[in-house]
Amino acid sequence: MKMNRREIIRLGGVSAAGLVLAGSGTQFAFAERKRPGIANISGNENPYGPAPAVEEALLETVETTNRYGFSQERALRAQIAEKEGVSVDHIVLGTGSTEILTASTLAFSSSGKHVITADQSYSAVPAYATNIGREVTYVPLDNELKFDLDAMASKATTRTGLVYVCNPNNPTGTVVDSDRLRDFIGSLPSEVMVLVDEAYLEFTEDFAQRTMLDLVKKGKNVIVARTFSKIHGLAGMRIGYGVARPDISAKITAHRQCRFMGPLCAVAASVSLRQTEFHDYCRAKAQEGRQLTFDLCEKLGLEYARGAGNFVFFNPRMEHAEFKQKMADRNVNTARPFPPRPNWARVTMGTTEEMQQFAEVLPQVIGG
Repeated sequence: MKMNRREIIRLGGVSAAGLVLAGSGTQFAFAERKRPGIANISGNENPYGPAPAVEEALLETVETTNRYGFSQERALRAQIAEKEGVSVDHIVLGTGSTEILTASTLAFSSSGKHVITADQSYSAVPAYATNIGREVTYVPLDNELKFDLDAMASKATTRTGLVYVCNPNNPTGTVVDSDRLRDFIGSLPSEVMVLVDEAYLEFTEDFAQRTMLDLVKKGKNVIVARTFSKIHGLAGMRIGYGVARPDISAKITAHRQCRFMGPLCAVAASVSLRQTEFHDYCRAKAQEGRQLTFDLCEKLGLEYARGAGNFVFFNPRMEHAEFKQKMADRNVNTARPFPPRPNWARVTMGTTEEMQQFAEVLPQVIGG
């Protein structure tokens, strides 16, 4: 009996068979995607993704992996442009949004220009800037662990090339007020470029009001970075995009280091863009997990940041290594340390079962 590659893959268990729609379509039943008994809530991944339709599309596309994906990329750019309400030359694709961040840093921090960001945020931009010899100005977060926009504005000069704002911020999860952010952007010197990282914004309830895409459409010096790694559940495929004025977009494109992605990545992203019901489900589950974690912190008397991503940042009142080890001993994996608050912990919102396991374990660790 002869079998094609797709049938072999299905027999190998790489199918969507364990992840099915149920009832009205608003509820999902998922096969476990983790080691039995281990709650892996460390990497800010979506434990429910990718959507079933994406898995099916990948099976249909797997035989094209020996080809480059140029036509699929062009189609994906056009699809994203239509979704965002901009022309296709506003869109830059990247191998994850990290490539958009690093290419933007390279493009807009040259000629003696420096980078401004918070002292605790996603490290890709400041780390990359430092590695290529750029100066980075760090501004402490405010008392609510949010970007201190007033303090950042005071540091901006004609020597500022790029301002990086991660919103919601990683690892704190905090969100700056959208109108305040717009005012902040408008207050900067006209030559300054603002890079707004919205990797986690789709986990918020009022995404459309919080995004800075309206400033891009108005022709401002703003780059919005998005990713398929989070709510889309495609972290391992490395797909992201930026939205910026066409001349800005072209400059970012010129500084990309990986100029194309594979056809599977483009197809997965394209199909995932249409899975809005699945995204609604994932958003609701993340909100459910955040509230459970907030309630736990309140009950245990722990400081925490009231974030809006798919993770929560809190102070377990012990050395980070001790906390991480005690959680691991109870089969719960948490994230690495995050200076300048190295003893705070970040936990990702896992499945309902993982969050129940976390809720059982955390009081044991804090209490013992």
